[in-house]
Amino acid sequence: MNPGLWGLLTAFGWGGADFIARFTSRGLGYQIALFGMLSVGAVVLTLVVWLADTPLVWDPSGWWLVVATGVGVMVATLLLYAGLARGPVTIVAPIVGSYPAFNVMLALTLGIRPSLIQWGAMLVVMAGVLIVAISAESFEGQEDYSRLYLRRSIFIALASSFAFAVTIAAAQYATPIYGELQTVWMARWISLLASAIVLACIRKTPRLPISWWPLLILQGLLDGAAYVALLAGSHGEYAVITAVVASSFSAVTVVLARIILREPMTWKQWGGIVSIIGGVAVLSAQ
Repeated sequence: MNPGLWGLLTAFGWGGADFIARFTSRGLGYQIALFGMLSVGAVVLTLVVWLADTPLVWDPSGWWLVVATGVGVMVATLLLYAGLARGPVTIVAPIVGSYPAFNVMLALTLGIRPSLIQWGAMLVVMAGVLIVAISAESFEGQEDYSRLYLRRSIFIALASSFAFAVTIAAAQYATPIYGELQTVWMARWISLLASAIVLACIRKTPRLPISWWPLLILQGLLDGAAYVALLAGSHGEYAVITAVVASSFSAVTVVLARIILREPMTWKQWGGIVSIIGGVAVLSAQ
């Protein structure tokens, strides 16, 4: 399948899961919502690995990459859920979705030199992030959105974006060793363990009422499937293409927030989102 299509499948999976996270994070607390989502993913992926009779690789040379992926997923997603729970979704999601710019920056440290077009696309992405961040002023006075509140949401979103970039890079390097499914499966259990440690540190008990299970199950299935799709399209030179197309998940989340949550959108916000998606599209075409 075309790497762009794998990226698109990833975007729909992440976009749907993150929109659901808006509700589970507010209803259960974002730490517990993350634990519930990761639990579903770990169990389902274990069943898939077992039923598919997946040949497992136990090469210790790449274990550190799997650990980095698992811990990175937990940190990045925890920050994302915290941002989505705080809101506004139409500010947080586009900023988190700008992670490809960080991926290219990380590539620079590995000796990869972007072309002039790629540099231009990165600038467009970052300009879009800046526009979305500035447009946060339009939310001041609405609900509990003070200037300080919005700045903290933006900071959380940027931290999540960077964490996702590092996580995706680690997962893409682990995939040639262990394959897509095994990489996601092992990383998901590590993420779950890391999430449990966080809950223990803050002394929270992961109570998951049955009434929330349907949403948590759907959220976990969408998120886990998205990572499998991401890594399925991350082979060789196509790894960056899949990652940047997948980052359009923010558009899915924003559209759902606009339609279902009725969150207001200014022309400035739409312009910023178009800049981010446009820059990502150019990067994916390279």
